[in-house]
Formats: sequence, C-alpha cells, structure tokens
Amino acid sequence: MRTTYYNPSILEVKFAQALEELTPQLEGKLDEGERVIDIESVLDADNPMVIYRLEDKEGDIHEVVVQVIQRPDHIIK
Repeated sequence: MRTTYYNPSILEVKFAQALEELTPQLEGKLDEGERVIDIESVLDADNPMVIYRLEDKEGDIHEVVVQVIQRPDHIIK
C-alpha cells in the first residue's frame, strides 16, 4: 500500500489502536504490584500516541508515552 497521507497515516492510527488493545498483555509483563491505571490515546496527532499511566509497587504514579512514527515510503528500500 502506498501511503499518500502521513499526518497521521491510517497505518499509524491502526498501530496505536492495537497498542491500546494489547494493554492487558502488556500489563501481564509488569512485576507483581505494578499496574496500568489509565490509558489515553491521541490518535489525531501527526504522530499518534498512547499514554500509559502506571502505578509501581510503592504506589507512585508514572507516565509512559508510546508515539507511533511512520517514515515516508521512499526512505525504505
């Protein structure tokens, strides 16, 4: 598929949505006592992102941002 629009591309948006849907599996990889407490998806940004708010074993809150960036097709050979 030739990408004609990158801001955001359909593939970027689908990939970000997939990351959000995989949250239960991702949370299963965390240590006992650590958990995902909130997820925010920003799918209409130039580079979609999924923001995870995590709680560690001590109850501290952390934020991890996964941003999806698709390189232009002509860069990849």
